[in-house]
Amino acid sequence: MGYDRILVAIDASALQAAVYQQALETAKLHQAELKLLHCVEGGIDPAGASTIAPAGTSLDTGYLFPSAADFDIAQQAWDAQLTNAKRWLREFCQTAEQQGITATFEAEGGNPGHQVCDLARDWQADLIVVGRHGRTGLTELLLGSVSNHIVHHAPCAVLVIQGATITADSSP
Repeated sequence: MGYDRILVAIDASALQAAVYQQALETAKLHQAELKLLHCVEGGIDPAGASTIAPAGTSLDTGYLFPSAADFDIAQQAWDAQLTNAKRWLREFCQTAEQQGITATFEAEGGNPGHQVCDLARDWQADLIVVGRHGRTGLTELLLGSVSNHIVHHAPCAVLVIQGATITADSSP
């Protein structure tokens, strides 16, 4: 089985390099095109609650809507995350192109699991490469699993790069 289009779901975690390296090696083996995707999770709604905030904290208390100042802070944090992601995605694309692989990238906001599956469908990807942080039990229940969502909803094959297992009893 060959792959022509490989979508790489890449985040800012410790798995970033391993996910990218595996995708690059697979693309070289199959002479496939790469598309790298990074999603900044959360959203900013000036009429409602925001789920983007500095230091990963939510601005939504559950009782009050954020103020205009909170909205501005959240917007700046979101913009900074996207700018930073675009910088390292561009570097990854340049590395791939230096090795003869066509590569493009997208960085956007939204739910990562849904965004990856939607882009894979729209771009007609043959393979998705994604990292798995190794959350289990209560930790996975509370924080969710992007890789699990992708495995169950992807329109194509999925290669999951396993990280260290993290349980509710493990230290961060």
